[in-house]
Amino acid sequence: MPIRASAIPIQFLCPYCGNYVVTVTTRVPGVLSWLLCMGCRCFLGCCFLPFCVDSLMDVKHTCPVCQNEIFRYNHL
Repeated sequence: MPIRASAIPIQFLCPYCGNYVVTVTTRVPGVLSWLLCMGCRCFLGCCFLPFCVDSLMDVKHTCPVCQNEIFRYNHL
């Protein structure tokens, strides 16, 4: 079954527990956040700004029943 990339919770059949669930989403730093952090060389701490902006972070989808990670939505 193909997984559609999405940053919002979706209904999905968990491959670990077999329940049909709505995924729980969590924002986590990804490649895009780290690249922007390394590219911004500021002495005032501006390089940490990509870790505070939700739209720049990856989204981890987990099952609310068994707590296993189902997939990640990567921005880059």
